[in-house]
Amino acid sequence: MDKKIIGFHVDDQGDWVADLECGHAQHVRHNPPWINRPWVLEQEGRDKSLGETLDCLKCNMPLLPTNSQLTRVSELFDQQVLIDQYAGSQTNNTDCWVQVVVSEGALVYRQVSEETKGYVIDQGFFAVIEPGATFLLSPMGAVLFHFCYYQYSS
Repeated sequence: MDKKIIGFHVDDQGDWVADLECGHAQHVRHNPPWINRPWVLEQEGRDKSLGETLDCLKCNMPLLPTNSQLTRVSELFDQQVLIDQYAGSQTNNTDCWVQVVVSEGALVYRQVSEETKGYVIDQGFFAVIEPGATFLLSPMGAVLFHFCYYQYSS
């Protein structure tokens, strides 16, 4: 979902982050040859980018339906369980909406569809997996997480 850049700040690692009109933030690194954004290194370049749009990945994340009820919470898993049991693509074959909740560390969640989108999931951002959705989970180092299962009731 395209959102306007309204400002910039530097994160704890010294990387530039764009502040978006939706209230979310997104890294805008210059990391050639993978990411080529030399404009972010100079104030003039950042100033010219104000008002431009970025695809806000957090706004693209599905939301739990408003009429959903929590039905089950899984046990706590770590990165080894993720590697051993959830390697490769998975499909949510339940009729439940599944929320991936990270309590320590971070993992990468990828929605697999016509246009694969990737997200870093941590203590401040949950993944929501729709029924029938195909996805990938991979650890970013040590991680603890669990699944919350929600049933939609109309």
